[in-house]
Amino acid sequence: MSAVAAAPTQDPRLAHWGLVEPPFALDPDPRFAFERSDHREGLARILFGITQIGGVVLVTGEIGCGKTMLATSLTSMMRDDGLRVARVSNPPRTGAALLGDLLEASGGPPAGRTAARRAAALRTHLADGGGRFALLVDEAQRLDRRALDELRLLTNPGDAPGAPVVLLGQPELLPKITAMPQVDQRVAVRHHLRGMDPAEVKEYVDHRTRVAGAERPLFSNRAIEAIHVESRGIPRLVNMTCASALFIAAIRGETKVTEDTVRDVAEDQRAARDVGEGAVQ
Repeated sequence: MSAVAAAPTQDPRLAHWGLVEPPFALDPDPRFAFERSDHREGLARILFGITQIGGVVLVTGEIGCGKTMLATSLTSMMRDDGLRVARVSNPPRTGAALLGDLLEASGGPPAGRTAARRAAALRTHLADGGGRFALLVDEAQRLDRRALDELRLLTNPGDAPGAPVVLLGQPELLPKITAMPQVDQRVAVRHHLRGMDPAEVKEYVDHRTRVAGAERPLFSNRAIEAIHVESRGIPRLVNMTCASALFIAAIRGETKVTEDTVRDVAEDQRAARDVGEGAVQ
């Protein structure tokens, strides 16, 4: 007789809330995507820049503010618009290495090891695409000056049609760009992703818990206010705070997450950061 695999046992802490899966996992999941107002505006402005103006589109935001989710949505929308998207995440710092990654991401042929040969091959490949390419670089604050200038040149490579370039990065990308007038003058659209306001945090939390199976709000209004204060409205920090608060509140037998529980979680997180910082000094 063949053995029958036992069904996985649901986490009792999820069952406590009526959830069928964790609502605040950090890995991006399109099912939990929440369309924030500044994401809608950001996408509209970015697409306008790409399709109507060209040049460089610059998107900045703090760590965890949703740049990668925005990049994923943008890539899908550009492809729906008939654009071929070459996307590079966590790019190398140097121009030659970046050009090699863009060649590979765009489906272009391998070229030599120098920046000049790779740039020429990439320009030819973009021209062969009939002007229907867009280049997207995530975590662009990693790039050095030469790499940023190579991207500028790709937006207007002479007689051939240029490819619009979307740069997504942390706030330190902005002074890098402004310190290079030849690049700064090619920026057609700029957008900064801010943290969510308290109303958006509530909508975000309620949305994710509903997707995970909740049939009622799981956080009190004062708990939501505390989450906003502690996380500054940054989605990744909201997720971390909410996941821990649900865990602690379930252990305590609460029927709704309270402000006190959120504050306790925040204190624990600060203490852990302090210990970590002390260990590396």
